[in-house]
Amino acid sequence: MIARNLFIGLMVPLYLLTAACPAAAVDGGKTAKGAKSSESAKANDQARAGGDPLGKVDASKLADLDKGPFQINAPAAILGDIDSGSILYAQEDQTPMHPASLTKVMTLYLVYDALARGDLKLEQKLQVSEKAWRMSGSKTFVQVGDQVKVEDLILGIAVQSGNDACIVVAEHLAGSEEAFAELMNRKAKQLGMAHSHFDNASGMPSPNHMTTARDMFLLARAIKRDFPQYAHYSQEKQYSFNGIRQYNRNRLLWRDSSITGLKTGHTKDAGYCLIATNDKDGQRLAAVIMGAKSSRVREDEALRLLRYGNRLFETVRIFEAKAVVRNLRVWKGQQERVDGIVTESLHVTVPRKERSSMEVGLVYDEPLVAPLLEGAQVGHVVVKLAGKEIVNRPVVAATAIPSGGFFRVLIDTIRMYLGW
Repeated sequence: MIARNLFIGLMVPLYLLTAACPAAAVDGGKTAKGAKSSESAKANDQARAGGDPLGKVDASKLADLDKGPFQINAPAAILGDIDSGSILYAQEDQTPMHPASLTKVMTLYLVYDALARGDLKLEQKLQVSEKAWRMSGSKTFVQVGDQVKVEDLILGIAVQSGNDACIVVAEHLAGSEEAFAELMNRKAKQLGMAHSHFDNASGMPSPNHMTTARDMFLLARAIKRDFPQYAHYSQEKQYSFNGIRQYNRNRLLWRDSSITGLKTGHTKDAGYCLIATNDKDGQRLAAVIMGAKSSRVREDEALRLLRYGNRLFETVRIFEAKAVVRNLRVWKGQQERVDGIVTESLHVTVPRKERSSMEVGLVYDEPLVAPLLEGAQVGHVVVKLAGKEIVNRPVVAATAIPSGGFFRVLIDTIRMYLGW
């Protein structure tokens, strides 16, 4: 068995690769034949196993992009690409910090998850407990005993940062805030947030209620990726409930039209925190600032990071989820060909000045012999930047190919032996 390596340089517009037919574009490049060494195979396996917990790009291979050319005026910060997962800047991003109301992004994630599963409806009304009514800090001003629509509670959390609204949804979904915190920690683990622990739904001060800037980026990325249908709530500039109008504390919504959210936070222990997301010319970034000295500083620094990312980096959308990378020949099967697909979207973030050095290739084993199971790996897509591999993603069979009959197997055996 040999490995075929097909690479093209992305000197042409990307749509020639993704829209016309990825396989045809790959065929247009040079074909290099040769046996794949066990050493390179091992390296490929390691590349697939490592990297971002959400399964995208190993940003350390992008020429130390995450070092950044400047210092952020806050104890911890991070900038990353929502679609590719690449980290473009990091400063003390794995230092434990108090998240304050950034916690509410996780609360919203669990609410959106319940909506997506059908366990909640936007028009459904939830009971307000005395505990919720008595919550201090920022409030939506729900009244004890009232029935409040889920959509009002979402806006109360996303726009008004209502601690009381958080308690209402937490008690409904889990029975108590303590049980809801267990759900939050379970979800954090699933999302790869290895350094986060939640004690409550709102971000009220608690000694063990901690996270990191990197974990907050992972959470921001997850909520944007998994629930785009609810993203508009965090973009609302104001909301009125019970006759009280409150404005979104994320003032970047007024300062830059590309801002799409996401959440502010502040306590004495946490300082001023912000997760700011934007969408500019199809590039979606998330900046996290933690522990800043004022609301103005957190906004200025988040905006500086976002503009830095937009100016110097480009998000290249190579394949969407389930896209056909190449139609491959199969021997000794009931069908002669199978589509090789990527199971998840393949987006990468690269420095704009190095875009012309980017190559995308398919490495696949030949011959492919039936039977093949649906989802069986048949190769992998490799992305290189200036000759260095930055992404390695499996390519799998879109459908199962059972073994062919006696004569098909016999004929293909002869053809393979003769090199036909």
